[in-house]
Amino acid sequence: MTISLIGANIVLLAKNHNPSIVSNDWLSQRGILTDSIKSFTHTPALSVVETERFSFFVDPDRLQLGIKKNFIKEANSLCEKILSYVRYLPETPYKAVGFNFGYELEHKTSILQKIYCPGDKLESLFSENFQLGGIIKYEFSGFTVKLIIQPDINEKIKADFNFHYGLNENSDIENIIKMHGEAMAESRRVLEELVNE
Repeated sequence: MTISLIGANIVLLAKNHNPSIVSNDWLSQRGILTDSIKSFTHTPALSVVETERFSFFVDPDRLQLGIKKNFIKEANSLCEKILSYVRYLPETPYKAVGFNFGYELEHKTSILQKIYCPGDKLESLFSENFQLGGIIKYEFSGFTVKLIIQPDINEKIKADFNFHYGLNENSDIENIIKMHGEAMAESRRVLEELVNE
């Protein structure tokens, strides 16, 4: 069994992000994105910045910073980059923090078939080549977690985690963002437990 991280991002939902201030220079001077800019779109309504390693998107309601390659190596830097953004714009009324992790699993047998129907009931209902997916929701350290597991190409399985933390006026956004590493470890732990034979 192989579990590969194939995507990760952090999302901040807010009332009134100010995309018009997010420029190449602003991001670079604050250490948020210091790589060479490959693509940049800047309007009053949104800003999109692409580097070799990261994708940065901000509109009035949402900021998203994602990794484009070297997912495991770069995952820890997501947290620091988002924390820098928050520290430079503390007046922004943030509403929620989201951590998203995408995985690809290679496994000899379908995880969900083993969980949902250890017998041959679905195979007799559909065919021996059917594929199964599912959604699991649970709580983790104040986050609502949604795990979507679905069949992918080449008999691989795709697993997408969304960790959502709704903020209120008493929330300490920095401490919540710092839970990114714990959330990533939790996503890995859950997948390892699910596919453990």
